[in-house]
Amino acid sequence: MGLFGLSLAAASTALADDTPAARIGRVAVLSGAVQYRSPAGGWSSALVNEPVAAGFALRSRPDASAELAIADARVALAGNGELQIARLDRDAADLVLPRGRIFVHLGGSGAAASVEIDLPNGGVWLAVPGDYAISAGDAQTPARVEVFAGSAALGGGLGTDVLTAAPPDDVEALARTETGAAEPAGPLPPEVTGDDRLAANGKWENDDTFGSVWYPRDLPDNWAPYRYGRWRYLPPWGWTWIDDAEWGFAPSHYGAWERINDRWAWVPGSNNPAFTPAAVAFIGTPGIGLSRPGNDGAAVAWFPLAPGEAVDDGSDPHYRNRRSASVVPRAVFAAGQPVQSSLLDLPERRLDDAPVVTGALGIAPSAEGGSGFVAAAAPSPVAQDARVVSVPLVVKPAAATATSSARHKLVFARLIHNVLAHAARASSHRPHAVRLALARPRAAPSTSAVHSPHNRRHLAAARRGGVQ
Repeated sequence: MGLFGLSLAAASTALADDTPAARIGRVAVLSGAVQYRSPAGGWSSALVNEPVAAGFALRSRPDASAELAIADARVALAGNGELQIARLDRDAADLVLPRGRIFVHLGGSGAAASVEIDLPNGGVWLAVPGDYAISAGDAQTPARVEVFAGSAALGGGLGTDVLTAAPPDDVEALARTETGAAEPAGPLPPEVTGDDRLAANGKWENDDTFGSVWYPRDLPDNWAPYRYGRWRYLPPWGWTWIDDAEWGFAPSHYGAWERINDRWAWVPGSNNPAFTPAAVAFIGTPGIGLSRPGNDGAAVAWFPLAPGEAVDDGSDPHYRNRRSASVVPRAVFAAGQPVQSSLLDLPERRLDDAPVVTGALGIAPSAEGGSGFVAAAAPSPVAQDARVVSVPLVVKPAAATATSSARHKLVFARLIHNVLAHAARASSHRPHAVRLALARPRAAPSTSAVHSPHNRRHLAAARRGGVQ
């Protein structure tokens, strides 16, 4: 079976069975109305720092955009588009683009050994680090693949007419106003998403007990880990913390927090840290929460675990961060509302005496209000002749300079939001250079190739260079 043979449904089932995901990305940038869906979950308004893995999806209104960060790769979804993740691990990243346009930057560390993008009428393989723009196409408009730096291979019915080798300086021209150098990497493996935001927002130091630790700066007086943000119930993980800070993804989902010399320090720990929805311990009674004086209803309380602690240590009352617990009304927690503005003040003795929840929390999420974003019904997938197969075709434009590659990574987070306005100003002077920015996708039916076995047989056969 080719890499495209793994369906979105199979990916969702694997996650539901608690199969560890080797790659976890995040929603890094949002502009306008963008929706987010986790496996077995419904569509909801997207939040920055929501995690993404196999089985997750995003969709955008015509005037909106979103960017995903996966290790050092960046994938930006333009307006009126939909992007699904069929597979995401060390071997492959399989993205499905039923409609719309994406911009892709692949960094040098490699978010996956193979990056594949499934379109309604074919597939694209991105072979090396570089910068790319890909339009899904529809019944009226052909697919389009632009290579600014790197190389791409085509299959599943796509021919060379959809592929353009664009000069690397086209991206540079659109980002000419951006300056600065690449941020220094911390002591984290490259597959940890979000480590690039740490150096600009804190300082790495060496501690005699914990090794490399990171201290955030410019924190509010009452700041504590897992306090500025909100909870969301995301299958397959359950209750997952979504941090407000731009740097908050990695410290919320890897390692643990410790008070060192009266300062909060994040301790990443292992050289191969495992993703967790939140390194916290809840206190109270499963299914109920923490009772409060009076008739104000139950609350939900949690505190950050320190290095070496786990929730199955419930018989030990000496959790080091217990008194740094955050407490909110249960209704606020269950509805995924912001935590910091709803904090409750409970006596320290109440926090000390409450039992640690060692099993499932047992609190169900409440229904979220509608977002007003309604998608059109998807028509049936268009079947293709399984014998019409294109052998992968490769275009290798001139490689970008080392300086260009570094700048591409630095500017990509804001490029998707600046590019349309810049293109509108420059279109009368540089029609070819702004093609990446200005060619907005037309409203297309959601003909997702992920549901079409015919298209996947095409792509699997094309990858082998023959007919299946």
